Amino acid sequence: MNTHLFVIGLGPGDPELLTLKGLKRLQAASVVFVPRSCDGQDSLARQIAVPHLDLTRQRVVELPLVMVRDADQCIEAWEAAAEVMAREMPANGAAAYLLLGDPSLYGTFTYLAGRLLARRPDVTVEIVPGVHSYSAAAALAGWPLACGEERVAILPAAYEDDPGLIRQLLTEFDTLILLKANKALPRLTRMLRAMGLADRVLIAERLGFPDQRVFHGLAAVEGASLNYLSLAIIRRRD
Repeated sequence: MNTHLFVIGLGPGDPELLTLKGLKRLQAASVVFVPRSCDGQDSLARQIAVPHLDLTRQRVVELPLVMVRDADQCIEAWEAAAEVMAREMPANGAAAYLLLGDPSLYGTFTYLAGRLLARRPDVTVEIVPGVHSYSAAAALAGWPLACGEERVAILPAAYEDDPGLIRQLLTEFDTLILLKANKALPRLTRMLRAMGLADRVLIAERLGFPDQRVFHGLAAVEGASLNYLSLAIIRRRD
């Protein structure tokens, strides 16, 4: 028998946003893998999944991963995580790998898949999509992400240092979504105000967690220290 690995998107943080398919696949797994940061913080994926876990029959394995731009550090962590998964996965049956949001959008399993399958070619992988953080933020605020023929762009803002590029994108797209926007947003404030968009920015932090915060407009977020798990949605149109 083959081993099945379900890669499950948990959504942004609210345990109730796990899809029915994701819940069924999670309940079928005897081993559950959850990534966590190497800096010692608790696994966010584990926190979200706790209400759905049955620890009397399911074993949770944490995989330390680094969140840096150093390729050598990342590769070393990916190889180590794939090795642990290959060793801890059952010879047959089902396992699950859990991650925030949706696996196909900047998901950590992308970096582990090839390394794992090289070690365990008997594993069949199934991707279970999850709710995107920006969809949850828009729903919470009652904002449309796009209407009619409007265009949407999504950027990993942690890697964007050029306000000029953001300005250009805002002339080409009707909605701009900035993920991990905590450090980028202060650099963009002056430009957004100059473009008359100061009141058309929705900022959300740690969506779905008990300490979530949502800000409407740049004035509301002025002086606030944002968490790494933050995003901004900028709409040019009302």
